[in-house]
Amino acid sequence: MKKYIAPQIILLAGLGLAVPARATGFVTLPARGLAVSDGRSAYAVCNVTGQFGSDPGGSIPPTPAANNTCAIFRDSDKAPPLAGYALQDAVIRDITLTHAQTFDSPVVIGKVTDQVWRKGTRCIYAAKIRLNNADYDLRSPGPQYFEINDFVRGGFRQRGPVSIAYHFSRSLQASDEVLYRAGLTDVSVVNEPGDPAQPLTDIAPLDTQWVTFTTDLNYFDPDGSSVRDSSWFFVQSRCTAAKPVAVANALRFRQTGQEDQPALEVSIPGFAPANARLAP
Repeated sequence: MKKYIAPQIILLAGLGLAVPARATGFVTLPARGLAVSDGRSAYAVCNVTGQFGSDPGGSIPPTPAANNTCAIFRDSDKAPPLAGYALQDAVIRDITLTHAQTFDSPVVIGKVTDQVWRKGTRCIYAAKIRLNNADYDLRSPGPQYFEINDFVRGGFRQRGPVSIAYHFSRSLQASDEVLYRAGLTDVSVVNEPGDPAQPLTDIAPLDTQWVTFTTDLNYFDPDGSSVRDSSWFFVQSRCTAAKPVAVANALRFRQTGQEDQPALEVSIPGFAPANARLAP
């Protein structure tokens, strides 16, 4: 077992969990976690085909008939995630890594489309990621491509109930990656073949401030499952009618080392519920 603190990353051993064939729509993340066979977990299982990205054959996209837990289906990326919601704001933000690996120079490893939709006192915060053809490790020979295993969105403390969903873009079926799971936690847990899909809360403690989405994005993945585009990731929570504003460090992108890459995190501003305060 190995650990990496801030963010904490832990390798587990155990059995995976089966996924229902039909469970479309937003899934609630309870503040006390979800019951699993040996305790409680912060994580809900979504689409675990493709072994969390470690299967070179890739994942299987959701359809109305199968592999659709947490999935929603809309006619286009411009349609509201749920009926009655109106788009409040949308911004395309650079994901910029400045680190020892980049000789402390900024490298734009990708972009994220950041949106807020609102209906009354409920908001949906949406994000879609695209990674660039960019070498992030300038200290090593040859190109090294940043991998996003977890996308983390913050600002939801005292904004529950929180629910999540994803939309696999039909126009990009050759390149979108699915959502494997999502949790009400700030802890990213590396998943390898045979690991449990829902780690217990003593491994990934509950944290109502954060929602963590597990996926596997890489412009060129060492394991052969190269997917540069994420699905749309959605968080639904209570909100006010205040104009959406960007909050520092609200969006976090983590490389957790599924193929033994260095554990790295990029934090950037992003939309969050009004008055959210997030530490660096």
